[in-house]
Amino acid sequence: MGVLADHLRLAGGLLVCLLLAAPAAAQWAWRDENGRLVFSDRPPPAGVKAESIVRQPGAQSAPLPPTTDSGEVKAGAKGETKAGPKTIADREMEFRKRQQERAEAEKKQAEEQAQAARKAQECERARGYLRSLEEGQRIARTDAQGNREVLDDAQRAAEIQRMREVVSRNCS
Repeated sequence: MGVLADHLRLAGGLLVCLLLAAPAAAQWAWRDENGRLVFSDRPPPAGVKAESIVRQPGAQSAPLPPTTDSGEVKAGAKGETKAGPKTIADREMEFRKRQQERAEAEKKQAEEQAQAARKAQECERARGYLRSLEEGQRIARTDAQGNREVLDDAQRAAEIQRMREVVSRNCS
């Protein structure tokens, strides 16, 4: 029984070590704008180019390309060409781009709908005012001094003509 207990403790200890080592394997590595290597347990910021990502969780880490003394990648370094399936970072960047494009399209559509609703409301208001003018209702407006004046026949005819033009021009 003592040997079995020792084996179980050893197996349990190995399991704990493996579980603690798993998060360490899920590390991101990328080069920042200054060429320095950055390590993190989170994905790089959205502004980091896919070719700057050196390692990501779930993907085999590519060997680091040769760098100069200042940390910049040397021209003509091996591994510059991409072959095979897209990396997780590439797919994530494409997903973010599609999300942004969809959000912009939805925003544009909402703005167009709001503008169409405003136009319809303005047309309804203009048509109602034109009906009031044509039915002969008394229409009063306020002059610059704040005095109320009722439209006479000439002013009413001019206002009817103006409103007919507004309705024909703006309302389909």
